[in-house]
Amino acid sequence: MRYILSLVAIMTVMLFSHCNKKCRNLASDVSGGIVKAYDFGNCFLYTSLDSQVVVDNSSKWSAFKQKYLKYCDTNSLESIDFSQHMLVGYKLKVYACNVGFHRKLIVDDAAKTYTYLIQIEQCKGCNSELASPNWVLMPQLPAGYTLKFKSENL
Repeated sequence: MRYILSLVAIMTVMLFSHCNKKCRNLASDVSGGIVKAYDFGNCFLYTSLDSQVVVDNSSKWSAFKQKYLKYCDTNSLESIDFSQHMLVGYKLKVYACNVGFHRKLIVDDAAKTYTYLIQIEQCKGCNSELASPNWVLMPQLPAGYTLKFKSENL
């Protein structure tokens, strides 16, 4: 009986140590046509969960900063060239031990769509609430194109 309990304990430790290694290795990244992830520095964002935001010109950017960014110097934020890029956010929430958000831009010229896809890789096993606004800079939409938002679990 003592042998069986020891074996069960060892297997449990091995299982959890494997999960913990996987959890520590999750990281968020960008790919496809995304220029880069956008960092708001020390600004606190006030946007609702599962929100989808597109800021594609300087007047929208000014209004966005005034409405949604609090407790920071917005003049210290990286400038955005809206003639070339737009700022897009897609805030998602998951319950997991750790999560990696893999952000991609998929361009379909035949359908005239840009799809902002976020693939969610999560390590389950605990119920911590983890959220990310997933802000990225991407190229401006060409005339006649639409932007779609999509998320999926890996």
